[in-house]
Amino acid sequence: MEEHLGGRQLGDNEIILGSNAHVFMGKSESQVGDVEHFYGQEFTVVGILDPTGIGIDDSGFVTIKSVYEMARQSDFRAVKKLEINEGDISALMVNVDSGADRGDVASQIEVDIRGVAVVTSHELMSSSIARQLESLTPGLLLIGAGFWLIAVLMIGALFSMVVNERRRELGLLQAMGATRGFIFRLVMLEAVQLTAIGGAAGLAVGAVAMLIIKGPIAASLGIEYLWPGTVFIASFALGYLVMAVATGILAALYPAIVASRLEPYQAIRTGE
Repeated sequence: MEEHLGGRQLGDNEIILGSNAHVFMGKSESQVGDVEHFYGQEFTVVGILDPTGIGIDDSGFVTIKSVYEMARQSDFRAVKKLEINEGDISALMVNVDSGADRGDVASQIEVDIRGVAVVTSHELMSSSIARQLESLTPGLLLIGAGFWLIAVLMIGALFSMVVNERRRELGLLQAMGATRGFIFRLVMLEAVQLTAIGGAAGLAVGAVAMLIIKGPIAASLGIEYLWPGTVFIASFALGYLVMAVATGILAALYPAIVASRLEPYQAIRTGE
């Protein structure tokens, strides 16, 4: 949150809102500089946090002094009294040094302060999502493996048909001096080119589909949909293309071997 304040402390009449807090205030959006009212207190919005996918998105952050003042003002100005007494604290956030291990810090806090429950940021952001998706993961992996196997078989069958249809052409190439290695590389190169193009097209279609359905997915799971970082997306896209090309190579391997072993004369005669 410090980047929203330029390194200064949050003022008593200032608030930093979560990315989705405006929904609970009945607004289409909130902007820095807006003035909001909570329990009889007036606050100026000085920052809006990026989406996180957890409860922070629906929250607002003010100073502890402002919280106690809101509780006092709610006796007279609010429809519902805010039941907070001065000195009450329900949770504390601990800023851990970049080089420290969060698990070790959490364990030390539990040892030093009896009766407290410590939740690390990693657990906070991942546990709810993990519980919702844990049961789906094995099924999705099994379905993905099944589709990959089907793709290998279909591409293999396709290239077997291509080799059979081009027997005369391949025979003529061998008759003109093409080696078996050249024929093998020719079929494999075609497989690499086609699967690379198909992989790129699949990435484009998948990206468009995700843009269309990300809203319903987030709504059905009850979480905020967050795009991963640029490095992750680039790595995933590269890995997907490599997998697509590897699938093509594996599928076309047997047809390429068959094509390289064709006898020129027999191939020309049967290809007529």
